[in-house]
Amino acid sequence: MVTGEALLERLTERAQPVLAKMPAIPRIKALLSSDGGVCPEDGSTLVFDPWSPHQHRCARCNGVYSGERHDGAWAKYQHLWLSERAAHLATVAALGSNEAAAERAAAILRSYDPPYFELPNRDNVLGPSHLFFSTYLESIWVLNIIAAATQLRTTNLMDEELIGSIDRIADEAASLIGEFNEGFSNRQTWHAAALTAIAAWFEDDDLARQAIEGRTGLLGHLADGFGEDGTWFEGENYHLFALRGLLVGLGWARSMGAELLEDEAVASHLRAALMAPARTALPDLTFPARKDSRYGVSLAQPMYLELWEVGRSLAGDPDGVIGGWLNALYQVPAQPALTFDSYLHEAAEPPPSQRTRADLSWWTLLHTPDEQPEATEWKPASVYLPSPGLAILRNGSRYASLECGATGGGHGHPDRLHLTLHADGVHWLPDFGTGSYVARDLFWYRSTLSHNAPLVDGKSQPLESAVAQHFDQKGDWGWMHGTFEGCDRTVVAGPSYLLDILTFSAADPHQVELAWHLAGEIRIETPGSWEPVAFENEFVTNSERFVPSQPGVIVVRGAMGARQCRLHLLFEGDLLRMRAPGTPGSGPADFLLCRAEGALARMTTVVDLSPDGRVTRLVREGERITVTHEGSDQHVSLLDGWQVETGGSIVKLGGAIRAAATTAPMIVFDRPDVLTAPAAWVSEPPALDGTPDGFDQSYPLTLDTELQYRRSEEPYPGPESLSATAFLNWNDEAIFLMVEVVKPELAIRPGNAPPLTLDNEVDDIHSDGLQVYLARAGRVLGFLVVPEANGQGLRVRTAGETEGIPGMIEGSWSRTDEGYRVTLVLRPDWYLDDPEGLKFDLLINEMYADRQRRAGQLVWSGGNGWVYLQGDRQDPRRFGVLELVP
Repeated sequence: MVTGEALLERLTERAQPVLAKMPAIPRIKALLSSDGGVCPEDGSTLVFDPWSPHQHRCARCNGVYSGERHDGAWAKYQHLWLSERAAHLATVAALGSNEAAAERAAAILRSYDPPYFELPNRDNVLGPSHLFFSTYLESIWVLNIIAAATQLRTTNLMDEELIGSIDRIADEAASLIGEFNEGFSNRQTWHAAALTAIAAWFEDDDLARQAIEGRTGLLGHLADGFGEDGTWFEGENYHLFALRGLLVGLGWARSMGAELLEDEAVASHLRAALMAPARTALPDLTFPARKDSRYGVSLAQPMYLELWEVGRSLAGDPDGVIGGWLNALYQVPAQPALTFDSYLHEAAEPPPSQRTRADLSWWTLLHTPDEQPEATEWKPASVYLPSPGLAILRNGSRYASLECGATGGGHGHPDRLHLTLHADGVHWLPDFGTGSYVARDLFWYRSTLSHNAPLVDGKSQPLESAVAQHFDQKGDWGWMHGTFEGCDRTVVAGPSYLLDILTFSAADPHQVELAWHLAGEIRIETPGSWEPVAFENEFVTNSERFVPSQPGVIVVRGAMGARQCRLHLLFEGDLLRMRAPGTPGSGPADFLLCRAEGALARMTTVVDLSPDGRVTRLVREGERITVTHEGSDQHVSLLDGWQVETGGSIVKLGGAIRAAATTAPMIVFDRPDVLTAPAAWVSEPPALDGTPDGFDQSYPLTLDTELQYRRSEEPYPGPESLSATAFLNWNDEAIFLMVEVVKPELAIRPGNAPPLTLDNEVDDIHSDGLQVYLARAGRVLGFLVVPEANGQGLRVRTAGETEGIPGMIEGSWSRTDEGYRVTLVLRPDWYLDDPEGLKFDLLINEMYADRQRRAGQLVWSGGNGWVYLQGDRQDPRRFGVLELVP
């Protein structure tokens, strides 16, 4: 049986449960919360079952849980699943002449008018939406809705009343999606695809042209979102998500006669994007969890299989490489399908024993030809990818990579010079990626300490780019070398071990640390003892310092069953052991930390991958490193390369990367004009009792324009509904601030209010209040200030990841006829005797009693954007200049 017939038959079979029973249509808006859809016992995600709207099971503990929060999380997937089923049924109806499928698809479509319009477009997390909390989900949903409706209308299986309903839904969706342009992001590919589908439905050439050819349209994302080497700037997880959105959009463009892939340059670039995840894949065919990626996800997931199936159909496969890659994936034993926003085809179904093309979704059926083209054998190779600055050395089943380049936009991590190692089926040195976006441990996974990467003075790295300097491989030997912020890291890969050298140099002494998140049971083989040591980090426990019996190399063994990996650590400093979150969802795990002090620090490590630990000695004498195993290897750094003397031969590695790749920011930073905030000198401190007494009001700062507003669903309400005037004063030790806010309806969060448990942001951002920032010489003090609902006091906490201490602020507040007034003093831990380089910013948060999340905020230095995902953070690049007026 040819592929199309088998897939149609399988789709018809899988449609039977929906034909037998109409699924539940949620009458609620999806909710994102930290406890909804999460097992209260073990924190694992509850299973999505489309047939169980109120009883939600945990696969780990097998408990069943109910409640509004769980129902809200379930509603997200149910809305998406239903739209998929509508498209699935419409495909079966159109291609299989199945009248029952047509009727059920139409019933699902009909059920969303009027509920789609009745669910409120408010309290969203990332863009306007009726059914969901983010616009990209609305885009995915409406793409399936339009796909179903188009197939029914094309085959005359749809009445005029239903066509009118789809018209109204598509028109409203286009308005919501069109106003929330996210620039270059994975989500915007789905927005562009949805607008292209809506344009096809209405036969709107102008909307199609904008969605396809616009700066942030389909072609823009293909050209600029995927680099010349085909890699997406946000890492593999979002590469795959953006690529699926792009392919869906290109299919809709083709339906309107836009044959974009007839241009070989466009098709070639798309093929590069299709194959980039294959080039970076780990040996077990999972993708590396770089940046905000999910950990341990197989590229043989059915969602990804059909991505390459459809991509090959659209872009062609002249050399058979995509086909060879697909054949390799089909050999992987079938795993249960994960739950993805854009793929719920196998929800509540057991996986097949072995997946074939006949197990994929309706989307594949519409694009995949019956006869498959020739394929070549897939053979992964070592590679340097300039767009992400990622170097990968492969040798048999071993994979080692060094991360240079840019951090990767909003989903990037401060993990420059991170080392990943996968060998003999074990992920010995993993990148953890990211777990839940609404759990507190997100901040752990987004820290340098959670990576096998260097950090200086105990702080996560700045979000800057690392520079790849060298990459080369000759036979069994290869090396990669990069630099970042005073750190220089070289990794030399030989037949049975890696040699890793981290060097730090600066004009002044610093503390330099390098974490080793080694998989398995960790044991120190070098004789010595452990003693407790203090380590300040909210995620770290059980910190200890190793006291060796004698100086020299410290040998550490990691064991996974019979397989083992040894680290031979040579450095001057301390070795620490501690516990912190391990791979997402696995609980805490031990890791090691090498710590050194000084203006020059060097850490030399041999990672011995031989099954019986054959490395016996590591010696460093000046620039010469000797590694003794069965033989003796001499390593020497050359002027522009690396030399290995081994087994009577000399291997010279070069591969200088002369011009480091520069990655333009994917989301354009719209920098406002730099404003000046004058502060008047006062000889006596103001009263700070919620009145203007004692304040010099010579230099008012106004926040009263649309350009200073960050909105959520609604635009700026106007200065009569929300505005502020601020006055800054100063003396040698403090800054004094009075803010008069115009806001007739106050919504102040009480300090003893129960937790919102919406996400990992602090609850006090969802209250009327202030965010105040003061900066100098790279130090940023930030504060979230909320009036106490039951008095005149102020509730103060440190904002974001700034250095502010709540005790630096004191003050009061009072109600006014038009809103409220805050008076406070900020005492930084530096004297204000040097006015040069002082920066300042002030934000006013806007909340209402009938909302879950804040409505917006005024930003003195310039808003003109969206409040979504801002939290209690403010980019210091936006701060204005604080001028101390004598």
